[in-house]
Amino acid sequence: MDPIRRVLLGPGRLPEGLRSALTAEGLLFLEEGLAGSVTYRNFRAPGEHAKWRKEVVAGAIALTGRRRLVVWAGRFKHIEVPLDHPLWATIEVSSPRPDRVRFAYDAGVTGAPRSGRVEVSLRTPQAAQVLQFIGAAG
Repeated sequence: MDPIRRVLLGPGRLPEGLRSALTAEGLLFLEEGLAGSVTYRNFRAPGEHAKWRKEVVAGAIALTGRRRLVVWAGRFKHIEVPLDHPLWATIEVSSPRPDRVRFAYDAGVTGAPRSGRVEVSLRTPQAAQVLQFIGAAG
């Protein structure tokens, strides 16, 4: 990743502790340093709100042998959920373009003091493979 982009957006890498835990579970897929965006719609959280906001981010996608999906973007873990957990049914995964994967979720579904829709879109040449892994694991 470009050094200037890394300073502005972060490295798009999982924190070392999380990466170690995922590796111990048996990584099936890991891709880091992905360019993308996070779009917030009707979003509310303590101290912030946005009718519509889009941020450019760097991110990562990981899927383990224990069927856990992690989506990291913009220095923030957006999704970390086992694919057989009831919360998984609330996450939409799609590929709007051959080189993109989009993860959409309701920010308030976990009971956190947040609400609204969040869409994490990451650019990867392996978008089809990500969807295939999630489909096979789910």
